[in-house]
Amino acid sequence: MENFRNERCIAEAGDFLNGVDHEANKKLNEEIADLRSEECRVKIGEKTDPAYNNPDGIKDTYNYLKRGDAELKEIRKNFIHKNLATAAIANVLDKTPFVKMGKWGKKVDLYLEFFRDKLLYGENQTASKPWHNQRGSALTFLTIPEAYRLRVSRKNGEILSEGKYPTMSGPLDESVFDEKINGLPLTEVMIQDKINNGVDKATAIEEVEKRISEVREFIQAPVTEEFSNVIRHCADSLGIRERVETVNGLSIDHLKKVAEKENRSIDDMLVMSFGCGTGLATLKMLKKLKDETGETPTVILLDQDPLSLAAAQSLAKKWNLEDKIEVHCERLFSKLGKPLSLKGVLGDRKLDIAEDSGLREYLPDGVYKQLTRESLKFLRTGGLMITGNMNVNRPQKEFLHGLMGWVPKVRMRSIKEGFKLLQKSGIPKESIEATVTASGVYTVFAIET
Repeated sequence: MENFRNERCIAEAGDFLNGVDHEANKKLNEEIADLRSEECRVKIGEKTDPAYNNPDGIKDTYNYLKRGDAELKEIRKNFIHKNLATAAIANVLDKTPFVKMGKWGKKVDLYLEFFRDKLLYGENQTASKPWHNQRGSALTFLTIPEAYRLRVSRKNGEILSEGKYPTMSGPLDESVFDEKINGLPLTEVMIQDKINNGVDKATAIEEVEKRISEVREFIQAPVTEEFSNVIRHCADSLGIRERVETVNGLSIDHLKKVAEKENRSIDDMLVMSFGCGTGLATLKMLKKLKDETGETPTVILLDQDPLSLAAAQSLAKKWNLEDKIEVHCERLFSKLGKPLSLKGVLGDRKLDIAEDSGLREYLPDGVYKQLTRESLKFLRTGGLMITGNMNVNRPQKEFLHGLMGWVPKVRMRSIKEGFKLLQKSGIPKESIEATVTASGVYTVFAIET
């Protein structure tokens, strides 16, 4: 990894997300300055995303979502005020690791869903309910990286821009339902997965049928102008695209460097994405590397959601990468939060890159450290670990669990917390380099062993 040059002062970092969230912008700049004074290597990502070419679009979207968030916050406040005793119990459960949303949480969420539809997802707003129905699923993230390649239309059907992909599912189409996981039909694996998690067979079948129906609707749903504006310009979308670009840039640079330094073929290298979801980001990295060098490493895609892995397989076939991926459908953590032992997946193989950049923000600190140590065991000398977290001092942070209604609880952390957790896992500070995305939403950590 190149030596980090710290001559760039904090004032030159510019305004995160064009400065529309001034309070978050100030806190994040101060946080970075403090870390640099402690000789932590922290740099700022470049503003390369197309959204930055439209600052008015960023500002308008920010204000639109801010108004909706403020209204929803009042609605939630009034609802909880009428149910104070139940809310107090729910607040305790909400802070307990790996506790699923209980009856109270579901009740609040169901109540707020009516207003989310009215304020953001409904026909009179962005007409994007099929996308919203994927919340909590990795399929959601198929839309955001491809935001500028989607066909956009007005609600009356008038096409505004052709785009490569005709619906809000982006590159995903009906072929996903033809995929098999571990040699078994996707539907069968999805049903068995629910049964293994304590759901009776009849309910499992019903839930899987509903899930597939919602995915079909997602695959067929058009992209309205209003929805396109949100997924192109909102802070969360910008952050996700920048995280992907940062991770992929680090991965490609590392693999090329190892190939040159060790005289190894990239074709013989091994990468793992732990909690890969649909694998879209990793597959895009492979495609770019193949275009640049004619070579690609083998990538282990590891996740516990069979539908997401089926999507990964389907996308890999479209891009002629199916021979370079190895799919493992495994439960990632035990009920007590212990990470999956990688020995059963990797055997005696060692990794050139271990990546889990979209996962750590869902993990309690103890599990975070356990996963770090488990991954480090299987990294080659000179290997690279890439992880990340959503920043606590980020713009429009209330949107994620407010108006957007994202179900899995995200643990936003300070950049310093990220450094400390990695150091407590046995990684020296000088081995860690942090890149804060230009939006201010994410920090990506690169650790070279």
